[in-house]
Amino acid sequence: MKMNLPERQSDRRVRFFNFSLRNGVVMSTPVYEESQALMANLIRSIETLNPEFAWVQLLFVRTDYSLALIRMKSAIRASKLEIEQPATDIITGEEYEKRDMHRDFYGRADARIKKVDETATKPTVTMAIQGMWVGSKANSPTDLPFDHCHDEHDALAAFLYRDPRLLLELVSRRMVVDISEYLYRYVGSRLEPPSFIVTPEGMPHYVHLPAGERVGSLTSLSWGTFTRGLAVGTVGEGAQNPGIHGDIVSPLVRLARVPKIEKPLDESEIQPLVHLASATVRSFEIVYDNGKTDLVLSAKSVADMRRYADLFDTVYGQLKCERTDHLPPYLRNLPLLVGLVKAEGTLVS
Repeated sequence: MKMNLPERQSDRRVRFFNFSLRNGVVMSTPVYEESQALMANLIRSIETLNPEFAWVQLLFVRTDYSLALIRMKSAIRASKLEIEQPATDIITGEEYEKRDMHRDFYGRADARIKKVDETATKPTVTMAIQGMWVGSKANSPTDLPFDHCHDEHDALAAFLYRDPRLLLELVSRRMVVDISEYLYRYVGSRLEPPSFIVTPEGMPHYVHLPAGERVGSLTSLSWGTFTRGLAVGTVGEGAQNPGIHGDIVSPLVRLARVPKIEKPLDESEIQPLVHLASATVRSFEIVYDNGKTDLVLSAKSVADMRRYADLFDTVYGQLKCERTDHLPPYLRNLPLLVGLVKAEGTLVS
């Protein structure tokens, strides 16, 4: 019996990617340049590049970094004071200015201490952007618009990997990690963490439905009518009311139809999106396969998935959510992708 699989492309490249801080300035809280614009631009970029398959995950969880940030601030200040102490020539005994006085760390220390002060007094969210890309060598996930996410201290950049074990991270949706260790080590050894910090106010810059003029050029989504409704659920985690999504029975759902929003919503209308992060990991995902795009939501439990979907309804009206698999349908052909079987379904010897 033959397997119903697509033919293998000779120039296919399977790549995994993560977007994180380019320079490892871990107190940075980058955001996309314009609120409500990222998703339309991201989906349009994927459509233009037209890979065989693309899976982009934005994972986020509410995290308290106040103590780690205060500790990092103390370390930066102590290091700055140490740099300001003149060095002594061991031969002549004369004092001279250290070269570190003219390096980036010292020059930006005061601005970064100020940034830490601002961030430590606010709620914080840990976010990770990761994914899988299958396409020709000519197109790459490095062309996705996440490099436009920045603040005055750092910006996001793409990091590419070929390790297939990263597929397990995607399926389990667990790459978002606490970055306290990176905050503690910032002064001594700067490393690029796989996750980064955003404030709740930054969440609408990342997680939202496509909106604005570019929506009219998107061809891969299944559109529905934008009808803002009155959701009966609440955004609080302790709510007992099942809301209008009490019928959800899976922690992973796809939007059956995406409301076509051709004008950005007012800031007051998207304000509930600042509450998107929960005490457990949630995700917002784009799955592009065979020219079609699905928007997928996930949470760690059915109860939290219902709260998550209800919150979206407070902004976008009632959305129809359908249960979906943890593994996108395209990846059921994984043996063919990695060359374990031929297109007709026989094992490669």
